[in-house]
Amino acid sequence: MIEGIEIVGAGPAGLVAAINLVQAGYRVTVYEEKLEVGHRFHGDFQSLENWSSSEDVIAILERFGIYNKIFRNYMCQPFNKLTVFDANLNKRVIQSTRPFFYLVQRGNRPGCLDYGLMEQALKAGVEIVFNKRVDKLEKGGIVAIGPRAADAIAKGIVFNTTMEDTAAAILDDRLAPKGYAYLLIHKGEGTLAACMFKDFKREREYFERTVEAFKKIFPSLDIMDPKEFGGYGNCFMGMPVFENDKYYVGEAAGLQDGLWGFGLRYAMTSGYLAARAIIESKDYEGLLKVNLIPMQRASIVSRFLFARLGNEGYPYLINRLTRGDTIEKLKRYYNPSFSKTILYPLASWSYKSRLVDKGCHEEDCTCVWCKCRKEVNHAR
Repeated sequence: MIEGIEIVGAGPAGLVAAINLVQAGYRVTVYEEKLEVGHRFHGDFQSLENWSSSEDVIAILERFGIYNKIFRNYMCQPFNKLTVFDANLNKRVIQSTRPFFYLVQRGNRPGCLDYGLMEQALKAGVEIVFNKRVDKLEKGGIVAIGPRAADAIAKGIVFNTTMEDTAAAILDDRLAPKGYAYLLIHKGEGTLAACMFKDFKREREYFERTVEAFKKIFPSLDIMDPKEFGGYGNCFMGMPVFENDKYYVGEAAGLQDGLWGFGLRYAMTSGYLAARAIIESKDYEGLLKVNLIPMQRASIVSRFLFARLGNEGYPYLINRLTRGDTIEKLKRYYNPSFSKTILYPLASWSYKSRLVDKGCHEEDCTCVWCKCRKEVNHAR
């Protein structure tokens, strides 16, 4: 008899797990509370970072069985050039023969990562039940419900433009406190946002400054048909990742890049590992401890150090990264070391998940944090 597996959440983590399980002969049902996949996104660009390991992202996606000659139904565009500015708008250009990251789009339309994974899952035989909220998995399964709180938020716009393909970032606490502002343009579509790690209540002010800064840097930047979006991420350690026959994946398990919030690899990797744990009767927590937890701990230490640089220290970091092999230097920030092991207890104590309510509490407020808080409360 074919064993049935239930999964809650049709994000990348849940769908990667579903695809691998059904290909191994399991009967899989995915429950999604919303009416469609990628409900939090509107075609906004995100990045699959390619610096935290020696294995290229494309090879990883192929190994996960979600990107090959048959299933290449979502954009995964390599970017080998990144322009970085400090708070004084001093410019440094980083280039590499190996891609720094792969650009993907999020949302419920052809070419987006979420839509592509949904198509693959359906073709493989996964049953996806939309508009169905499941609070309990009586027989166990996989929990992939996404973030539960906000350690970082992104406030931005997606838009059309005539500007050439561009990848640029600004490190300036006046635009994105303890985070970064970014501009990504590909084939006439753009995403511009401020990713902030504190002071969420002033998100509108920071975002408006970010738009002004990028227009100053790029006079040719034309923004047509802008649509606002907001995103948030959650990172925490120490909660059970396997409990009562339930496997927690992605941000439901707190698995997120603690340094800069590049969490897509964490999500898909944890979904894949949960599937392998079920298929091969392996210890899921043990797999995470080998493949993800050391990297996450290292990123939390790097976040602890980065947050203390401030505008005076960011130029030092930028200059350090642009000397020599940038990817290898970035890799060091994301991989364990003796010094990070020593610093981790202090960093983890300092960087606790912000589970307290920092919203502005205005009636019907539409800021990113308040919308996040409402979704989290609804999910509990």
